[in-house]
Amino acid sequence: MTKSLFLRGAGVLAVLFGPHFATALNAFAELAGTDTDIGWPGLPGPVNVSAVSLTAAGIWLLIRARRCSQGGAVWCAAALAVAGAVLLPLVGQAADTAATVLLTGAGAWLCSSIARDAGMPLWRGRLPSEIAGRWDTDAVAACAVVLAGHSAAMILDPWFARLGPAVTDQAAQADVTGLHNQVLFAVQALAAGVREEIPLLALPVALMLGTRRPAWQILLTVCVLRALPHAYLGAAALSSVAFAAAAWWMYRATRRVGPIIVGHTLFNAIAMFGGPAGYAALLTAPALACVLLANAPNAAPRWFRRWIRGSRDGSRVEPSPCLAEGAPRSPASSPTSRAALSEPRNGHEQQ
Repeated sequence: MTKSLFLRGAGVLAVLFGPHFATALNAFAELAGTDTDIGWPGLPGPVNVSAVSLTAAGIWLLIRARRCSQGGAVWCAAALAVAGAVLLPLVGQAADTAATVLLTGAGAWLCSSIARDAGMPLWRGRLPSEIAGRWDTDAVAACAVVLAGHSAAMILDPWFARLGPAVTDQAAQADVTGLHNQVLFAVQALAAGVREEIPLLALPVALMLGTRRPAWQILLTVCVLRALPHAYLGAAALSSVAFAAAAWWMYRATRRVGPIIVGHTLFNAIAMFGGPAGYAALLTAPALACVLLANAPNAAPRWFRRWIRGSRDGSRVEPSPCLAEGAPRSPASSPTSRAALSEPRNGHEQQ
């Protein structure tokens, strides 16, 4: 059962991100000065990478839906596979964005079905309800921590860029990804929350927790999976470890992927449209996360909750019993007064 779970999880990642991993690593090699213009083996020309994954995901979903005899699901899966095949030879920005958006939905569907078959559902109910509903203190704190993790990665980008060739600004990212249209670039960036957090975080964490893998193995897997699709950024891709670790921590604590998706999407939106004010707001995200964690019963780690509770208890002054309302103000109402009355008052009483 354990081997089957790992094989299914690896298969999902290969379908949803395998072509993108290869493309990102190829871009990293070019950034490092290596000639890797080898194309796609067996294909006559360039192809839409997202459409490759979309076609494979649609076929997989179609096979699963036919086995379950679900009529509506069969038609939806078939439509995804056909759309991927149609978009496969189209390599323009619009076609790539359309395939990416469709792949986002197909990936969420495929991941949730695989996890549900393993008895470890990724969320309760429907995904829109998971994202928009049940916003308690833990969910708000998880969203803030993920936002702080992305902000930390943004701050660390220039430092990691010193280690080697790197892409750090939005214009350079557009050159590498080929998305010079700002609207299409924004659409893909806003879809990245669902596109990445479910296959690269929720699914591997759920499957590895179900097989009782140690925490360090899960964290290492999540960080590697998050760094690979960002390899086109060069050395700056190492900063993705910061928000990958933050997302893993919050998903492990709350078992909710919705707030993590919102935090990821919120960061991308602020980074693209916020301007200087948005940049300043992102710098305050770590402090905001600490404040919200102080009131989160499950999202905050135990040592943090104990530290906050100890600070609050130390700053709270307990009223003296003798000063309570309605208490008699007699000399014997306090322990010190009773001790003083029981002691001898002069040397004659000691004899």
